[in-house]
Amino acid sequence: GGSAAQVLPSGPGYERENAQELLVHLFHLAQRRIVITTPYFVPDVPFLQALRTAVRRGVEVRLVVAKPVDKWVMGLAQRSYFDELLSAGVHIHLYRPHFLHAKHVSIDDDIAIVGSVNMDIRSFALNAEVALVVYDPAVVTAMRTVQERYFADSVELTSEAWAQRPLWLRVAQNTARLGDSLL
Repeated sequence: GGSAAQVLPSGPGYERENAQELLVHLFHLAQRRIVITTPYFVPDVPFLQALRTAVRRGVEVRLVVAKPVDKWVMGLAQRSYFDELLSAGVHIHLYRPHFLHAKHVSIDDDIAIVGSVNMDIRSFALNAEVALVVYDPAVVTAMRTVQERYFADSVELTSEAWAQRPLWLRVAQNTARLGDSLL
């Protein structure tokens, strides 16, 4: 059997930020669960607001990012969003074994998205990216198996632990955030 799927291109050659707009729309429609796995998470305001709104509706939202980073400024900028995400109720999993370059999203039990799109402003607007959106519970189930392995190999960040980071690191993270659209 086949799966219903849609190719989703985005980048500077398109009038709209296709990937960002579709993800935000799907986050607003989510009813049970959103899992985002990405090496780079630097969201814009609508993306962040869609996740906050989903949590308020009772949707379980999980973000899996690598604990080790390959680009230290990007890592600082990414982590500058963790306060907002944790206070909103998003579960953040720091994948420990190595840098994680997987890029996929599952929404509820029926939508899986995989491709080259990072969850950051640069990927949404500046880079030529492509994603495959698959509408198939069997594909989501297979993706969930991978996601569960990531959870098992991760440490879940807590608000309490995150609040313990030193002041110099907070300043560095917030400074990196000032240029996050350039990263």
